[in-house]
This record gives sequence, C-alpha cells and structure tokens, in this order.
Amino acid sequence: MTTETNLSAPGDTSPTKEGDSRPSSDTTTTTPDDRPRPSIRPTPWIHQWWPILLPVLIALIGAWIYRWVDEDAFINFRIIDNLLAGHGLVFNVGERVEVDSDPLWLFTLTALHEILPFLAVEWLSVLLGLFFTVVGFLSGGRAIQQLAFSRQETHVFPIGLLIVSVVAGVWEFSTSGLEMSMVFAWLGISFLMLVGVERSRSRPLPAAAVMGLGTLIRPELALGSLVFLAALLVIIASSKSNWSGPPSWWLRFGAPVLVFIALPLAYEIFRMGYYALVIPNTGLAKAGGAAWWSQGLTYLWNFVAPYALWLPLALAVPFLWLPVRAWWKKGDRLGVIVLCTPLAIAVADVVYVVHLGGDYMHARLLLPGFFALGLPLFATARQLRTTLVVPLVGIALWSVVCAGWLRFVPPKLTSLNPQSIYISNERNNWISATGNDHPITAADYKKALSGSVGALLNYTARQVPHGEQKMLIVTDPYAPLKASTAQTAHSSLPFTLTVNVPAIGVIGYLAGPNVYIFDSYSLANPIGSHTVIVRHSRPGHEKYIGPAWMVARFGSLSHDARLTSAPNLSSKDVAAARRALGCNPLASYLHAITAPLGASQFMSNFGHALRFTTMSFSANPQQAEVELCGSGSPHAAAAAAAAATATPTATPSPTPSPSHTASTNK
Repeated sequence: MTTETNLSAPGDTSPTKEGDSRPSSDTTTTTPDDRPRPSIRPTPWIHQWWPILLPVLIALIGAWIYRWVDEDAFINFRIIDNLLAGHGLVFNVGERVEVDSDPLWLFTLTALHEILPFLAVEWLSVLLGLFFTVVGFLSGGRAIQQLAFSRQETHVFPIGLLIVSVVAGVWEFSTSGLEMSMVFAWLGISFLMLVGVERSRSRPLPAAAVMGLGTLIRPELALGSLVFLAALLVIIASSKSNWSGPPSWWLRFGAPVLVFIALPLAYEIFRMGYYALVIPNTGLAKAGGAAWWSQGLTYLWNFVAPYALWLPLALAVPFLWLPVRAWWKKGDRLGVIVLCTPLAIAVADVVYVVHLGGDYMHARLLLPGFFALGLPLFATARQLRTTLVVPLVGIALWSVVCAGWLRFVPPKLTSLNPQSIYISNERNNWISATGNDHPITAADYKKALSGSVGALLNYTARQVPHGEQKMLIVTDPYAPLKASTAQTAHSSLPFTLTVNVPAIGVIGYLAGPNVYIFDSYSLANPIGSHTVIVRHSRPGHEKYIGPAWMVARFGSLSHDARLTSAPNLSSKDVAAARRALGCNPLASYLHAITAPLGASQFMSNFGHALRFTTMSFSANPQQAEVELCGSGSPHAAAAAAAAATATPTATPSPTPSPSHTASTNK
C-alpha cells in the first residue's frame, strides 16, 4: 500500500504545524482544491472566542428569560412515562401509534430522565434545551471561524449567528420542551464536522454518521441531511491525490453513505414493524406532503415582519458574496461549496415549510432554516477598515433594537374555534391561561382549563369500578366536562376511560395512562390521521374526526340508543363508522397496531406498512363506509346517497371566552 504526499502548487506554502509555514520542496503541481487546507492561524485565544461567545450569551440569556414548556411537549412526556412504565413507545397504552415526530430528542430525554429521576422531566427538557442551544451556537460559530481561518482570515466574527441570537422567536423555542434546540446543535455540529473534513481531507465517517441524524430529530431535516451528504461526497471526490483515507472507490464513497443511512434505516425498519407505517402518524395527520403555498407565504412573512429580518439579512449579503467571489476566483471551489452548504439547507427547509403551509405556532418551523442561514455569514477585522463597516454598524444597531423591543404580537381574535386559520404566540397564550410567567411543570398547567380537564379525567378514571370501561363523549369542546355523563364502553385495550378531546398534550399527561385519549385532530388518532382534508383550516389541525368514530370503536352495541342521544351525534354516523371499522385495510391496520407484537406480527406489519400508510378515506362515516367497504356492502347504497348530500364533518364554532381561547390553543 502506497501513501500519497500532499503537495502544493509552486510558490505556495504548506504549514507543517500550526503557525509554521515553509516552502514545499516538491514542485509537483496540483489543482487548488487538491491542496490540504492550512491549519488555523495562531491567534490569541480571546480573539478567537469572544466573537462566538457574544451570540452564545445573548441566546442563552434570552432563552432563560423566555423559559417555558409548550403544551405539545407534554405529548412526549406521556410517551416517556409509558415507556419507562413498560408499556412501550406509545401514547395510548395498548395501541402502537407514533405520536412523536422527534425520536432522537425523545430517546435523549428518556435516557436522562431514567438517569436523573429526581429531576422533573419538564425541567429536564428546559435544561437540555439550554445546553443544546449553547452547543449549536458554539459549534456553528467555531465552524465558520475554522473555515475562514484556513483561508488566512483573522478575527472572524459570526454575524449570522448574532442575527439569529437576538430574535425572540429563537429564545421561545430554545426551552419549549420541544426538539428545536437539538436542531440547532445538529446543524452547528454537522457544519463543524464538514469543515473539519474539508480541512483535513480525512475522517468522513463520524461526520456522515452525525449528518444522517437529521431525520431522527425532525422529519423534514432529511432535506438538510441530504445536502450535507452531497457536500461531503463532493469533498471526497475533489480531494483526489491528497485524500488520507482508503484508495478504494467503494470504501471512499460507499462507507460514508452506509454510515449516513445506518441509524435512520434501522429506525425506519423499527417504525414499519412496530407502528406499521412508513412515516410518523403525525406526518399523516399534518398532511406533510400537501401544498398550501399561500398560507406558507403568510407564515413566512409572519416571521420576517415583526423583527424586520429583511433589514439585517439584506445588510449581510456582501459578507456572503465577497468571500464566495474571492474564493472562487482563487480556484477554491471546495471552500465555496462548504460555505454555501448551510445556505442550501436553509433554502430547502424554508421552501418546504412554505410549500406545506407553515404552522400555527409563530416562527417554529422556520427556525431550522433561519439558523442554517446564519451559519455562513461572517465578518473579519480587516473589513472594519473598508466601507463594509457601514452594514456592520447597521446590523449591530438592528441587533440592539431587535433584542430589546421587536416582538411578535398576534392580532386579538374575538371569535375562535379549533379550526380557525391563525398563527399564535403559544408562549403568551399559555402565560395567560396559567397565570404564570414561566409555565413549565404539570402543576403550572393545572391552573389552565386543559390542566383542570386532565386532572378531572384522571380522577374519573380512578372511580371506574374494576373490570369496567367508560366513555365520555364531547360534542362541544367549550362546554364543561361532566363525569356524570360517562357511558359504558367496551374494548380489548386496557383503559378504564376514553374521551375525545381537541388538545392532547397537557390533558393526556395529567389524565394518566388509564385514560384513552381519542384525539379529535388526529395527531394521536390512527383513524383520523388517514382521513382526507376537505377544506383548509388551522395548519397542522386540518384532519378533524368526530366522536361518532370513537363511539363506533369503543361503544357497546347494546347501548347505542343511549350513546347516540348526545347532541350533534347521529346514530346513522355511528352505525356507518362501525361498519367502516370492520372493512379492510382499516380493520387490518387497527389489528396490526393493537395485536401482541411478536416476530410474525412485526414482519406482517413491515410488509403491510406502505399499504397502511397510503390508506385514506373520508372523515364522514357514511362516505367512509362506501370507500372502505365498497358499493356492494350492506347499507352501501343508502350510505352513498346520504354521503352525497351530507356536509363535511366540522367542529362546532362557538365564541369562547378569552380563557377558553388561550387554554385550548393546542
């Protein structure tokens, strides 16, 4: 086995150790992209780190001041409790539905909660969020410094991360109990490792492994993972003679690809066998492949406008364009590719979110793209002696104003129902609902309406006699919940009480594992997630499924007369839903996720996962019966006629009080 020597072009110098540059004794020429990148120039420690520490401290202080835990985070907390109690990765005990969209964040929280049981999982999520936020900013800042240092720049300041660090929307989701801080850390570390591979021309496997984790943090980060992988493979392909890895083409390219896909592929196999789906149930419920461009653009402007983000981003354009132009002219193609990789990730992520229609939470889904956009933007000390000092001063002044005063304030809504199209400030809503400036724990959320509902459900479930099952039917989400109206239920699932609710986080966590939460908006509902969207409504909450399906699935046939006496609940819908539940592929799917999971069931689920994932039908029970059971089934002709004249199922639209508005803002 021969070892190739890294060579420079004539007249160039190649450092043999940091701070020591000597002329090369070999006159063999190579292309600029073949040359090994110089080591980081020896600058004083404080000159390297203070420019990074400034945005880190701003982000950390802002995140702490804005500390809270979002209602959605309690979905994960319920899953964690079930997992540690031996019930499996489930939201409802006995039913394998993937309700989380962030398995890596979920597993990390679970492991730490098991190691640190004395620390409440809510506070653990806050502290972990702060930690990952710091890691993201530190690694991202260090990455752009190393990239610039290796191009003979000094005193590199990551102005892009400064822009990101002063935005209140970033602070809110750094500690929200959700996975966004881990997204920041993943983007920063992946960029740092990409820069490291480009500089050393070696060790691509650890970088490939980390880059492949994106889809395990958030599904749409698969786009960012692929961009990172493409950049990594370009570096390997361009290194040619000075690559220090194996000479074999298959090993050079095949090994990074295999390492990249290893963990995501392993989890995908698990997902298909365990949950019997190809994508998370939440991806189906939120129609992750659908297009709603107009609402997506509204969502984008809703993020840009409150902070006047167009101003610092416009002022920062020269700080990206000038190094790109200079490095390209020097023939440093790899430098340009590495620098622009986060930019490509940002564009891909933002376009996808806009295409999807955004979210109902202000800023949340755009934060990965925003953070990635900030990674390649940097300024240097020598630019202070040029006209570039003008946009730098502009960015600095905007940063002060943004950090101190620019905030998103949603318009006041006088009328609201769960399917209204709006973008909310979730943190402010829950502060109002709980009367707490930092709603974090379950005890804090008990002061909100949803918290009191969860506690009531927990109490009601404990009052059900042993061996019996009860059902609470909610036809008006704003009416008081009365335990006395509970009806007889029947199911092989191990619950004592089932109820349909429009918000499942805090309610589900406080209700406890003995309560089956029938999610009206389908995130945790294996039936509703497969229904089709009739008309656009609240982003991420467009698949409403009525209580008729819960009654049909869990109601006792002998008690139908009593069960269907509730207002807005049709006996015909219940009967049609019951028949639809008995037809394939829906019946087979429900069996797949509730049957005991042995090797044969796992393999069967794996084989049918694609079929179950692509299954869809109407939320209208009578129409669904026709679609699932066929026109030749009993009652099908009557059902088809009824469905043809029926209006789409929708939620009631009362005008709630302000406290209701805030506390049902799931």
